[in-house]
Amino acid sequence: MQDSTWVALQASRSREGTGLILPFVIIHSLSLVIIAFAGDALTDSSTQLALTAALVIGTVWISMNFDGVISDMGALIKDMSGDLAESHLAGNWRKLPIGMMRGINVVLPGLLLVAQLMAIY
Repeated sequence: MQDSTWVALQASRSREGTGLILPFVIIHSLSLVIIAFAGDALTDSSTQLALTAALVIGTVWISMNFDGVISDMGALIKDMSGDLAESHLAGNWRKLPIGMMRGINVVLPGLLLVAQLMAIY
């Protein structure tokens, strides 16, 4: 793979990962606002179900997409060639703990989701 192609692919996946952060923050921030200010509305089972569905579907969707971004980063690191593979940047990329990043991508959003679901119910 040519260096320019590698850089373009990495930049594209990086932008996609960055683009997933805002929807994640919005979903969870709005749910926290609803939990804090909904009052008696959260005692209604249909409201609880709707909020739970939005949180679960949003968290799973975003985590799956972000896992794809992290997985592709790992693959791109292995595909470096030429001058890029010998660069200091490549050395930094090879130090990334991709497996740990993928694990954290599941654990932390999962913990946040569980905490919010406990607050809803």
